[in-house]
Order: sequence, then C-alpha cells, then structure tokens
Amino acid sequence: MYNRFIQFVIPRIGQGLIALVLYLNFLALPFLQPLAGQPLLFFGLPLVLLAALVWLARDPLGVGLAAAAQLCGVYAAGDLVTLLAHALDGPVWQVWRLVWQGGLLAWAVTVVLLLWGWRKAVRLCTTCYTVSTKKPLPGGRLRVVQLSDLHPGTGAMNHTRIPELEERVAALHPDVLVLTGDIFDEYTSRQDFEAFCALFGRWDLPGGKWFVPGNHDLFHYWHTPSYTRAELEERFAAAGVTILEDDSRLLSLPDRQGAPVRIIGRRDWLDTKGRRLAPAELQSGGPDGVFTLWLDHEPRELRDAADAGADLILSGHTHGGQIWPAGLVARLFRYNEVNYGRKRITPTCTAVVSGGTGTWGYKLRTAGRTEIVCVDVTQEM
Repeated sequence: MYNRFIQFVIPRIGQGLIALVLYLNFLALPFLQPLAGQPLLFFGLPLVLLAALVWLARDPLGVGLAAAAQLCGVYAAGDLVTLLAHALDGPVWQVWRLVWQGGLLAWAVTVVLLLWGWRKAVRLCTTCYTVSTKKPLPGGRLRVVQLSDLHPGTGAMNHTRIPELEERVAALHPDVLVLTGDIFDEYTSRQDFEAFCALFGRWDLPGGKWFVPGNHDLFHYWHTPSYTRAELEERFAAAGVTILEDDSRLLSLPDRQGAPVRIIGRRDWLDTKGRRLAPAELQSGGPDGVFTLWLDHEPRELRDAADAGADLILSGHTHGGQIWPAGLVARLFRYNEVNYGRKRITPTCTAVVSGGTGTWGYKLRTAGRTEIVCVDVTQEM
C-alpha cells in the first residue's frame, strides 16, 4: 500500500506548486495590465481566478485537478520559451509576445489537450504482439488476451461499454484470458461490479480465465468499495475465473495435442510492501521445458522472473503514464522497470506491459493508449 505521505501529502504539495505557478502567470494576463496602478485589483483578481480553479481541482482524483495540472504544464513550457525569446530579443521576442498573448494561448492549448486526451482515453485499441519460443506449445501455438486496469466507474470504462469489449475479445478468439489487476477499484459501482463479473462468466475459453489482483482490487485507498473480497472471490468462482496469488498452475487445451503451459500469478507488490514470495520460490526448479506465462500486476523484478523460468511476463499498473508527465517521472525514478509495451528481458523471456483497458480516476489520457493486448506465442520448429 502507498503510505500516507505518498497517498495524501505529495498530492497536496503538487497542488500547492500548481497554484503558485498559475498565480504568477495570471499576473501577466492582458486584461490585468491596465490595473497595474491599482494593487488591490491587480493582485486580487488573479487570486479570485485561482480560487475558482482550486475549487474545481479540490478532488485529488478529479478532472479539475487534471485540467489545472495541464494548464500549469502549458504555462511552465510557455515560461521557458518566454525566457528564451526574451534573451534572443528582436523579432523573436516580438513574435512570441504576439503569439503568447500574456498567457491566453495557454488556455486555448489546454482546452485542445483536454479534448484530445478525452478522445484518446475513450478510444479502445487492440495491440498485438508476436513472441516465439523453442518450448513445446499445445498445437504449436498459444493466443493470450490480456485485460488490465479496467477501473470501471469514473474512468473510460463502465458497464455501458461491455458490448464493445465483449465483441472485440470474441473477435480475437483467445486460448487464454488473463486479467492482470485493477479490474475493479474503490470507485466501482455495484452495477459495474456485477456487470463485469457476468461478462467474464460468458467467456468460455479452452485455456481458462486467470486473475492476479492489483493494488486497487482488494486493497483500497479513498473510498469504501461496493464489494468485499469474499464477494469478489465468489463472483469470480461463479464466472470460472481462477485467482492466482503467489500460485502456479498447469493448463492444457483440450482440443489440441501437445505439452501443457505453466501459468504463475504473483501477489501485488504494493499490497505486500514487497514482502511476497521471490520468483525463485515460485518456480523453485528454475527454467525447464514447460512454457511459463508469468502474471504480475506491476512490472517489477522482471529479470528475477526470467531467471526463475518465465518466458512471457504480462503486467499492467502503469497505464502507460496516462497523464503526462507521470510516466516520465516514473521512468526517471525507475519506479517501474517498463512503462509501456514490449521489452526483451533475456534471449528467452519477453515482458509486455499494458497501457490499461480503462483509465484511472477520469476520462483523460495524454500518454499511452487504452487497449486490449493480444499476444500470439508460436513454437519454433
């Protein structure tokens, strides 16, 4: 779990910094310049504007804060260009002053960013990868479809989009369906919870349906969830979804000849504060001749998993950054080993990190993509 400092203090510090940057830039707005001789109005009106934005951004997970953060980011970028243009002076400075308009351009750019981010969030894509292995597979092939980070509720995914999701998954004809965490969260309504559990139950796949919990499914932060752990386990059992928490199983496809596939699912790193079974404990014999599909909500300890025998690691959690610069910060501090997409960990092991089949908190995405992941594993002959 996130500690209180990360969960509550850091967002408030961030809100304070955003407020400071916005206020300093509001002082440069063109309509304020004629009031420069009246300090009460000149300094007071930006405070009123800032107070209105602070009220809109009062929810740490609300779209208002996301909008204010985007405006702050645009202003910060504009401030850097302003410094550079001022240093160059002459025509460059004159043109930039005309374009920037005292910061009015920042508002227009923010509106465009928000509209583009909304469209990017709600547009559901299918991303396909191909991986080869020398290990035997049932019938020489395996198609794995991954759903991750649905977060139904306030984000881009809810029960109204189930027909689209159902159609897209059915069109892929998967052998195995994996749910790599944060399928639900503390904002998920009871209606969404029941509707998605029913959806999972309608899929009948030869290789089964497998779930590893994320940091939101069972362990909550801001709200009391609409379901309990017992209810989740009960609904998933009824839907034929197997929950894996530091567990290993063998699966086979009854309609194909060939060797079985091992599937390993890990407990969530945040839930356990990193104190979970090590990869070597999950597969104590090390690499062997069985193709091993490794599920871990967060893309961590990838090399250890590969050394233990993982051939394909599927993760989520990062959302591909979702709101810039979250992904950049995560990469700079190496919070996640992979932010998005495919990465070869060893010559025999590949990791794939989903951008999420939904979004977290709000229908907004300026980084990554909202996607279903499909991985075709083929056996080298």
